[in-house]
Amino acid sequence: MNEFERQIRNAISTARTGVKRAEHSITNPLWQAKSTVASLGAIIPAGMRGSGNSHFPDEEMPGIPAANEDPPDTALRHTREYEKHNPIPPLRPAQHPAGRQGRRPAEQSGALSGIWHNPYISAGMPLLLQVEWFRNEPQTDFVYARLQIVRKLEFFRNDLRKQGFPPEEINHLSYLICTYTDGLFNDLLKEETTGLSLLVEFHKDAWGGENCFEHLKSYITNPSDNRDILEFYYFILSMGFEGKYRMLERGPVLLMDLRNHLSNLLYMQNTTEYLSDVTAETVRPQRRRFITALRILISGLIIAVIAYGISAWYLHEQARQIRNDILAWVPPEPRKINIMETLPNPLTQILSEGWLEVRKDPRGWLLIFTSDGAFLTGKSELTEDFLSKRNIERLGAALAPWPGDLEVIGHTDGTPFRKTSVNNNLKLSENRAVVVADILRTNTTINETHNREITALGRGENEPIADNTTDDGRKRNRRVDILWKIGKRDAEQAMQGYQGSGAPATLTDVTYPSAGDNDNSDLAE
Repeated sequence: MNEFERQIRNAISTARTGVKRAEHSITNPLWQAKSTVASLGAIIPAGMRGSGNSHFPDEEMPGIPAANEDPPDTALRHTREYEKHNPIPPLRPAQHPAGRQGRRPAEQSGALSGIWHNPYISAGMPLLLQVEWFRNEPQTDFVYARLQIVRKLEFFRNDLRKQGFPPEEINHLSYLICTYTDGLFNDLLKEETTGLSLLVEFHKDAWGGENCFEHLKSYITNPSDNRDILEFYYFILSMGFEGKYRMLERGPVLLMDLRNHLSNLLYMQNTTEYLSDVTAETVRPQRRRFITALRILISGLIIAVIAYGISAWYLHEQARQIRNDILAWVPPEPRKINIMETLPNPLTQILSEGWLEVRKDPRGWLLIFTSDGAFLTGKSELTEDFLSKRNIERLGAALAPWPGDLEVIGHTDGTPFRKTSVNNNLKLSENRAVVVADILRTNTTINETHNREITALGRGENEPIADNTTDDGRKRNRRVDILWKIGKRDAEQAMQGYQGSGAPATLTDVTYPSAGDNDNSDLAE
């Protein structure tokens, strides 16, 4: 190890520990000049840096004195000549914020890093963008910025591991980035705020990244297999990384030679392609996804509206004739029904069932149904079979649309109950008439259209229509009459209907439905 390398290592070591010797070495004018040129490497064009250094041959570059020695006059003279050929813009005065609150927090660099065919550059671009942003914004909070850089460096290493690259290559590239970032921090920040370097944290190296160019030499020996890695090194060098060449004599010249050699290896191997030999290729724009959920919804709504319009128009045309017929239709004149002469249609349907008869009466129509089968023997209770058929309810519904009061009359035969009073048949007939009248009032709609009077009375055996001396005659006499009062008939017309019946003057003989079982011969209803 020569004297120069020993001084460099001592300076780096004292800079890490905060020893005053480092401060004295940095006050050296030549050291300041070279540090200034190195820190402005990203600002001064590469060609200018190379051309300025080319004026000094190897034998004319002055040596770098020890840190505790004063610079010789020759070094100062060459430094002034270097500044004359490479003018350096004035440095901004150092700013000392009052506290951590005055610093701006670091911002996230853009997530978009462009399209890179080199996987190493593509993986490291977010980290490099963050470093460049910090270099352009030196007033950023260093602690927060360093956390961002550490996190992106970990992402860079993990990304390369996921892509299956060898661990040795990942460590070499991470070593290169850590060296570049540490040098940038040392230039921009005060010595006491740098803290732990990235090289020490990730690679346990406290010697300033001297192995970067040793790794590069091993990759240059086989450029065809290590093209992507060499491109990554060339990319970092283009961003202003100098490493150990920053402290070497004629370091910028040697670094420029290295960059030129690396550029020739990467980009000068193929012959120049003339424009006349280039085959035109059709550039097709990337096809955008046409089918989306919103477009499907809009298309469905449009189709539904069109289908609805077509179907509505079709139905309108089909119904045109029907509408014309409705407009041309003239309702017929209502047919007048004389209920004194003709029974309403619902009532005729009930008559066809056989349990009800009808006769003309001077006051209207007389509706008759026998008590046999309708009432229990000797009682005023309707049978379950008669109730289940709802005969009285249906009769009330048939009479409901037409006016006229109702008079319910109960009748029995002439045979009284044993051991009872003479008026038992009269009482039984009256009770049966009340039951029928109550059902008409409460269980039917007979009073909804026309408010009518419904009365009930009993005649007992006083108004027979047949001979009480025979079973058939007694059965016909056990009955319930419903007198529908709708008007007065001509007495003679009413009498014509009753002639030849052999019955009282107000009734006619009619055909009755077939008789059921006769009542008990010992009992009369």
